[in-house]
Amino acid sequence: MGFALVLALNFGISWLNCWSVGGIWQESKALGGWIRLVAWCAAAQSAIGFSSVIGFVAGYALYATGHLPPAAARSAASLWYLVVIVPAIGTGLVLTIQSWIVAFRTRRILDMGIAAYNTFAQVKNMVDAVSGIGEAFSVVGDLFKSDSKDDDGGAIVMLVIGLVAFALAGGVILTAVLIRRYSGRLSLPARAAAA
Repeated sequence: MGFALVLALNFGISWLNCWSVGGIWQESKALGGWIRLVAWCAAAQSAIGFSSVIGFVAGYALYATGHLPPAAARSAASLWYLVVIVPAIGTGLVLTIQSWIVAFRTRRILDMGIAAYNTFAQVKNMVDAVSGIGEAFSVVGDLFKSDSKDDDGGAIVMLVIGLVAFALAGGVILTAVLIRRYSGRLSLPARAAAA
């Protein structure tokens, strides 16, 4: 039950990120610079969040139907982690800095809460990466060291890679669709006439 709640929370936060990014997407495109970087980082975070949910649901379906052995499911989760952790940390750092800037400027409780949450999540991701990356490499390495006499070994490796690619592509596509859907919901401020 707790894991389902985490997946629902990931999905909800990713959706909210798309809604927020969609609101500034056109303006960030026109302005460029820092705000464009923030928009792309939030989009990347959304794609990562959606891919975690898509990957888990697809992986569980494959596992429950007997197509994905437990060790391969663990390998898929580890491979996904290795692919997303560096982008998650990099984009998270940009978003954390942006939330600090907003909290400092507005001094509103909600903005300070968002900055505190982003700081906590960023520190947790970095600390977890220190121990998690080595273990994930080990698990993925074990997948490729499978017995060469095993006829299913190559098929399992391809299934794991396909599952991770499917999850990542699904996250990116869903993010792009939602940002496009919410893009332009906020009107751009009128530009001052050039004198």
